[in-house]
Formats: sequence, structure tokens, C-alpha cells
Amino acid sequence: MLSRFRSCLAAFAVVAACGQTVGMACAQGTKTVINAATVPKYPPFEFKDPASGKLIGFDVDIVDAIAARMGLKVNWIDSSFDQLISSVETKRADVIVAGMADTPERRATVSFLDYLHANTVFFILRTNAARFPDLDALCGKRVATARRTIWPAAIEKWSDEHCTAAGKPAVVVVGTDGSPDTRLQLNQGRADAAVQGAETIPYQNSIEGNRYVILGKPFLVQDMGLGFAKDDTQFRRKLKEALAGLMADGSYQELLRKWDLTGSAIEQAMINGQP
Repeated sequence: MLSRFRSCLAAFAVVAACGQTVGMACAQGTKTVINAATVPKYPPFEFKDPASGKLIGFDVDIVDAIAARMGLKVNWIDSSFDQLISSVETKRADVIVAGMADTPERRATVSFLDYLHANTVFFILRTNAARFPDLDALCGKRVATARRTIWPAAIEKWSDEHCTAAGKPAVVVVGTDGSPDTRLQLNQGRADAAVQGAETIPYQNSIEGNRYVILGKPFLVQDMGLGFAKDDTQFRRKLKEALAGLMADGSYQELLRKWDLTGSAIEQAMINGQP
């Protein structure tokens, strides 16, 4: 009876120490679940299947595959974009899975497992193509993009270099609540053009009757990463090893083909842009 009491007491102590958070155990060796914070509004990376409501996308598939290779399961947590980094800081989530660009500013708070190249583009409605023969036609126009991302600052920088420096009117940035709202502003005529990842346009065209046209070449190219706690060195190593394993056995390439993202493949698993 005493032995049984001690066992129960020890189990209670573990639960009390770990709290109610699913997945992040007191020690890495006891982790069974990865808590993944996501914003499911960015197809083909993470979004809800309109028919079933199920969370799907390339990011979902690759994180599920990484977790399986680590012997873990994934607990998906819906979040808002502006809460993603703080969710890792406060241990509410283990990874950020939201098509997030790996930037030096964000590395000050979290680390990134880089898994894709991300190409940022201006795009317009196909019916308005005659109004935009080239990128210079964007000067003085309203351009919609998600306000909580790095894109508003990137657009302003592009505008300074290509519009105001040439004596032309600056681009007017229209901040939105995310990519769906960005397209809504464009479709309702509140914006003349829009900005998001080039990788998202083919999928949107496939479900919206080929409505959008990319204008020019990408004006910002970065790596896309899964964010995680900077001080979690063991988790960092296991994430990188798992992604490298998926690349070695062809699973990574298969998922790229499934979601029509082969043009965004990276050559090797990297942490914060470094092999």
C-alpha cells in the first residue's frame, strides 16, 4: 500500500509540475505531443477544407510527417497571427506553423526550422490587367496586404525605391486582417492590387476561376520557417534531423508535388538560415 501511495504521489507531482498544457512534458524525453499554433487561412499551406472543415495543407502535412518521424503526434491550435510568437514564448505552443518568414527581427525571439523558399509578389485581378502593364503602374495605387506581417514594410520599401525616388506618387498600403481579407479588398475594388506569397496564387486561381494575375517577378524572397523556442536545443536538433530525414527518403519532395510547390523547395534543412 505504501509503494502504491508513493507511485500515485509521484504521478500527481508530475501532473502538477507540468500543468494542463498538452504535449510539452517536463522533460524532452517524456514529450508525446507537439503543440502547433497555426492560423488556418493561408492555402495551400494551412486552411480548413470547405467540405469537411478538416485542417489541411502543405504545412499541416509536413509538420505531421516531422512529428511522426520523431515518434510524436501533433495537437493543432488555432491562433491569431499576432499571438503566434508569444504562444511559443509562454510555452502555450511548441511550434509556429503559419507560413511565417524567417527574419532577423523574429529570430530575436524565436528560432526557425527553414523548410521552404517564400516568394512575395504583387498581384491583380485579371480583368484589370490592362491597367498594369508593368510594376511601375503600381505607383500611387492602393495595395492591400495583411497588416500583421512583414509585407506592409516591404511594400513601403519597394515604393520608396521605385516610386518616390523617381518622383512618382507612393504606393498606398491598405492593411487587412489576413490573406482572405486582402483578396476581398481587391475583389470589392477597395484596393487596386494586393501582396501575398506567390505560392498561394495557383491554388486561389484553381478555386476562383483563374481570377488573379501575378504582376512582375517576386520583389521579396525569403525562407519560410517553423518557429520554436530559442533555448530548446534538444527540440531544435530533433526537428532538423526529422526534416533532413524526410528530404533524404523523398517524402518532402512528394509533399511538394502534392501541393504544387516544387518551385519553392529548399536544398537542405536549416536553422535560422544556416545548415
